[in-house]
Amino acid sequence: MGNLLKWEMKQTFSSKSFWIIGGALVALPALLLFAALTFGSGFSGYDAFLEGLNSYNAFVILLIGVFAGIHVTGAFEGRKIQSAVMAGNSRFAILMAKFISFSTAIALFSIASIAVCAAIGFGMEGVTGIDGDFARLILARAAVYTLVEISYAATCFVASMFIKHLGGAIGLNTGLMLMSNIAVQIILNFEGSEKFIRLTPVGQSMFVLADMSNSNIAMALVASVIGIAAVIALSYVKFRREELK
Repeated sequence: MGNLLKWEMKQTFSSKSFWIIGGALVALPALLLFAALTFGSGFSGYDAFLEGLNSYNAFVILLIGVFAGIHVTGAFEGRKIQSAVMAGNSRFAILMAKFISFSTAIALFSIASIAVCAAIGFGMEGVTGIDGDFARLILARAAVYTLVEISYAATCFVASMFIKHLGGAIGLNTGLMLMSNIAVQIILNFEGSEKFIRLTPVGQSMFVLADMSNSNIAMALVASVIGIAAVIALSYVKFRREELK
């Protein structure tokens, strides 16, 4: 498992998709935030920080499906996964190595984007508008938000396991991310729906921006862990039955 994971990490971090998509996920929210602060008014540093997180999530919805498709479906098309199986590795070990490398990439994208946007927001507007503990509202929120984004993006990981062609996987992934986000926004208009939406990673990608209460932190962590576990389980069921050619 150790050697397999090292190989998978090396493949991931040396891929063009990691650097191109990762670069876009860091640069685009930063540019959007810079423009908003330059041409807008009334932002505090804290407001700008939250705006950066919100912009990052928007670009995750648009771009992460491409990365997941290349990472998973592309590996099948390139026969990398088939080669790993033929080398004697268990399918579960292969799946976990690929999911860990995928999750690590998402975590790095998130941390880098949050750090850059925080630097821009607080640099341009000062450390203002924070009504509470800095460690909780900024550092803890960034950590929880990163886990939520990993769980939300993992939707594309499992979806890519079911598609044979890269173009189809990218299209399905992007559609799933967009439709899930739109669906949550629509459902939130119905009375009593909030408590259920809070228990989903896509819902928490919105709620963590506004609510850092202990109860919501717990919900975000639970929703993320359950979401990740479900993705691994569904992916393994599919992969275990997959006839490799």
